[in-house]
Amino acid sequence: MKSTLFKLLPFAFLLLATACGDGGGAGKGTPKPEQAPAIAPALPETEVSNAAPDDPMSQESLFRLLEQTTFGVSPKDLNQLSGSSPENWIDQQMALPATYMSDGLYEAKNDRWNEYVNVWWRNTLTAEDQLRQRVAFALSQIFVISASNGLGDEQAGLANYYDILTRHAFGNYRELLEEITLNPIMGEYLSMKGNHKPDAELNLRPDENYARELLQLFSIGLSMLNDDGSTINDSDGVPMPTYDQDTVEAFAHVFTGWHFANAEHFRWPKNKDFISPMVAWPEFHDTGEKVLLNGFVIPAGQTAEKDLEDALDNIASHPNVGPFIVKHLITKLVTSNPSPEYISDVVQVFNKNAQGERGNLGSTIKALLMHSEAREGHLTNPQTFGKTKEPLLRITQLWRAFPPDAIHPDFNYGWVAEELQQSPLGSPSVFNFFSPDFSQPGRIRNDGLVSPEFEIIDETSMISLTSRLLSNSLWSHNYKFTNGSSRIVLNIDHEMELEDDRDALLDHLDLLLLGGRMTADLRLEVNKLMDSRDYKNGASQRVVEAIFLIVSSPEAAIQR
Repeated sequence: MKSTLFKLLPFAFLLLATACGDGGGAGKGTPKPEQAPAIAPALPETEVSNAAPDDPMSQESLFRLLEQTTFGVSPKDLNQLSGSSPENWIDQQMALPATYMSDGLYEAKNDRWNEYVNVWWRNTLTAEDQLRQRVAFALSQIFVISASNGLGDEQAGLANYYDILTRHAFGNYRELLEEITLNPIMGEYLSMKGNHKPDAELNLRPDENYARELLQLFSIGLSMLNDDGSTINDSDGVPMPTYDQDTVEAFAHVFTGWHFANAEHFRWPKNKDFISPMVAWPEFHDTGEKVLLNGFVIPAGQTAEKDLEDALDNIASHPNVGPFIVKHLITKLVTSNPSPEYISDVVQVFNKNAQGERGNLGSTIKALLMHSEAREGHLTNPQTFGKTKEPLLRITQLWRAFPPDAIHPDFNYGWVAEELQQSPLGSPSVFNFFSPDFSQPGRIRNDGLVSPEFEIIDETSMISLTSRLLSNSLWSHNYKFTNGSSRIVLNIDHEMELEDDRDALLDHLDLLLLGGRMTADLRLEVNKLMDSRDYKNGASQRVVEAIFLIVSSPEAAIQR
């Protein structure tokens, strides 16, 4: 096993580069937040230009769609959905009720400091609304908050914040922007909560943190953009900025006078409600005139609520929002290097869908998934299409491919960041786990491409991820463990039925884990490995070692 594994590892980077072209408990003491109904689009017909034909899907085509839109392809999906059309599947997914993290946290049988992470694993593995869950995860890496910055004890608040992203995954961008702005976890994370109007006597100035990150990371970015995502440059070829320091200061003044819903004191409250939206304290809000984006003026004398409404409208109507958000979503779900035409086509839907609505995320998601580049880019742009899979997705895809009979209440994998450099709501900074502009030195950078996920992939992290995949396969299956209470136990019953027919088994694993993309070299290596395990009662070992070698291969690391 070791010799085969380490023989393949040196080629991993080369293949990847080529292909990429209230306490610590579970919130029992906090009432479960009442969830508004999930926001879903009206399921319009496909609106995007250059949409792919909505034809029945082969199992290979279905695998590609599910790889982009779920946390992993399950055998049930492949068997039941083959022959359906992509638009039909997307519509069905968008119509499903939402699965919320707060519900899982409230119902958890354990009171552990990291239980919200375990609830995230449960939802990604078992929730029926996979598309909504996958989009919420993508949004959590755009509208970033993090438990790693002193908020880890506020599990109920963290879960409630994630639920906002889940609820609005197919909703309206402007409405989502308002909910995250007034969320107390965000208020604490980026210090809008308790933001004080200017006071020369106390030497106080409004905090600029939220204003700056809202503009730079959550909405319009640093440079003016065309609809195709390219920068708008001045006569010297320098990208034109979207805002300046005066604009940041003006927005900082807008975001003054907000605090916890139950705070009894503005500067040093003892009551901390991390669930309810923040409320305005009029006496601490700056009511002066403010000049925002593109010269838009908020007049003096308005309330904090009206200032906030006008400011968010000003941001949401900016022409950069479409290309900025659309490109982020495409790179999170489909491909790291979308063509300008792909971006522009989807931006038209973001800017105005069939109902005339701007910023409808449901219409946008459907458009970017139904676009011909999403469905056929692996054929039309084989050198640049695709993306490196995030470490978390490598794990969920293994578990969903061999779903356990049940997940024990004691299941615990809350320390995932220590192994994978990634954890739900665990980014090391507001800039996410990796930069959208990161480009791996060598062929990728030389070709002018980006490879964001490579920023957290190095020799050390590859070893850690490979070790985790080994542990989750070789040592965690139902022919080895009958009581894996703290771990996920793979169910390999069907694979054991195929073990006597090597070709049938490998064809099955090829489709289930790679979508039929297994190379001849990898198939040869798997065969060699299985041949070397020719001993009594070695059938289950042959099966799980074949699984491990496939899921740890470079082929499995790339989404195509």
